[in-house]
Amino acid sequence: MLLTLSTSEAIQLVPGWGTLGLFLILNAVLFIAALVSIARNKTHATGGTVVWALIVLALPFLGSVLWFVIGRRESFGPHLRDQAN
Repeated sequence: MLLTLSTSEAIQLVPGWGTLGLFLILNAVLFIAALVSIARNKTHATGGTVVWALIVLALPFLGSVLWFVIGRRESFGPHLRDQAN
């Protein structure tokens, strides 16, 4: 038995370009914002910056979210300890 869908039934299975387009635009904005934020960040050493950029490039959505959730936290290096004294 062969299952076939009519055109109207098949169209209902695919999200509209409005929803999909909005998701793609938001994903692109988040991706670009994460890369710009990584480039401007001064709390990580060069190696940390490169690693974060590679994570965001390899996993655009998840990497961007991870950057904004845990990557932007300031590290507790010597420069912060000196300011406390």
